[in-house]
Amino acid sequence: MRSPRSFVLAAAAAAAMAACGADEPPPAGPDVVAEPDPLDVTATAVPGSLDELHARLIEKRCSGQPGLCHNGQFEPNLSTPALTYAYLVNRPGLEKPTLLRVKPGSAAQSLLIDKLRNRNGVATQMPLGAPPLEEEDIAAIERWIDQGALRAPGAAAAPMLNNPPHRPQVAIYNGSTRLDGGGPINVTVGTTLTLRHTVQDFETPDANIPFAAVILGAADGRNVVLTTGTSPHVGPTTYDPSGPMGQGDQLNYRRDWTITSMIELYDDKAKPPTRETVPASGQRLTVLAVYVDSPTQGIVALDTNPSQIQIQ
Repeated sequence: MRSPRSFVLAAAAAAAMAACGADEPPPAGPDVVAEPDPLDVTATAVPGSLDELHARLIEKRCSGQPGLCHNGQFEPNLSTPALTYAYLVNRPGLEKPTLLRVKPGSAAQSLLIDKLRNRNGVATQMPLGAPPLEEEDIAAIERWIDQGALRAPGAAAAPMLNNPPHRPQVAIYNGSTRLDGGGPINVTVGTTLTLRHTVQDFETPDANIPFAAVILGAADGRNVVLTTGTSPHVGPTTYDPSGPMGQGDQLNYRRDWTITSMIELYDDKAKPPTRETVPASGQRLTVLAVYVDSPTQGIVALDTNPSQIQIQ
């Protein structure tokens, strides 16, 4: 298991990347590495295998030409059997992120079948804007899933995946009043702010996220000291099951911060790192939230609040 220090360092590194203006990480979604497809799967495909289902159904109805939705322009990418497997099996859906697109061994719990059968409250039936698949064709896909959703007959079972966590939503409160949502937030010395954020990971319940934190970045690239230890600018947040709702997810991690007349700024990029105590008034701060989705081989998710805190 990774130590708390390693989580802090990962968070600090991610924050430094964001502060330096690096590109934002890609939206949560499959980190797909598909194996090469055979040059000709139609001549050798076993009936009922993914290769056969792709050639007979998926390619013709979903991905066989650029005008079809899943030829690479829309997720999931179903343009080849290998990509179909990588994007579907053990991957959460976009419309219903709590469900797997294909859950090996259970067509009844697979979002793909919900979409094909237009059941369980899905927004649209697939194929979109076209006649539904024939019952016998849907049944063939269900059999493939119920038999393990294997990449090929006799292949190993589909691996369990660590799907990327969603980027956190960040919110700033004063008591029960949300302050952010527009331009800079004007606050005075002595104000206690509650810095909140969401977490959302398919494999890990919110309460079990192993590390989450906020970072307050000053305009000059330094960060406010929030705690003690080797990374004092990384302020761990705590799980709050009663947190308010954000946009489609609960803001259930929080850290309270009272603005004192003097604050300490920390420069972790200096060699050695430096600290300086400065007046809080006049500082403009950006809130960054970061969390790690797993205690082993965790993936870091981070995002910033578009509103800045202006201390009067």
